[in-house]
Amino acid sequence: MDQILEDRKLQVLIQTVNNNEFYAAMLQLENYRASECIVHDPICGSHSYYYIGHWGKVKVAIVQTGMGNNGAYGSWYETKKAMHFIPNLRYIFSVGVCGGVEDRVALGDVVVSKVIAGYTDLKITDKGWNNRSLKNVLTEDNFFQFLSKAETQREVQEKLIFGTVLSAPWLIASLDMQKQLMKVLPEAREAIAFEMDGYGIIQACHGKSIECMVVKGVSDLADKNKKDNWQPTAAK
Repeated sequence: MDQILEDRKLQVLIQTVNNNEFYAAMLQLENYRASECIVHDPICGSHSYYYIGHWGKVKVAIVQTGMGNNGAYGSWYETKKAMHFIPNLRYIFSVGVCGGVEDRVALGDVVVSKVIAGYTDLKITDKGWNNRSLKNVLTEDNFFQFLSKAETQREVQEKLIFGTVLSAPWLIASLDMQKQLMKVLPEAREAIAFEMDGYGIIQACHGKSIECMVVKGVSDLADKNKKDNWQPTAAK
């Protein structure tokens, strides 16, 4: 194991997916270590590249994953790998872009998951849908302590929108589907955004003392007008 990843001060992992998200996260990195850490998984033969630096006073590692909760390079797999190679891991942030719920957020808003709610493990009966997926509730005091240590500007903190973020391994680009989910899932009625990666993280961390959060910019409204042109702006 690389001694850099064993550093007791390294307790934060930032997960990104696409290049817009990755480069936006890297731009925030101070004291970037040019020789990134490469870890190899002998079981599936994959490599993960960890880029080490600081956000303010906080030492962090950034890794780029595959899209979605599952799959060989998805958030679940990369989280499990990170828990093995970063023994002092305490926080995992899934950062990047997401689809927002119209009338609750706007393009460019930054949402923070007060609750990450999966909607993959469902029991469907004649009486309706019973969502048996995991949930993760954010400890806001811990989050704001992190922002303070990361020297996040006060005006940025004040613009954050906290709420329920729905997470599943499929991309929502339909207003009709949003409405259907809100009819059958209590969690959806409170949702402010949809995304694809957070649920894999909370599955992997279930039962562990690791704080999991989704912090993402709204790049579309998860409807038929979804396009990628807002992603570079939202990822920042």
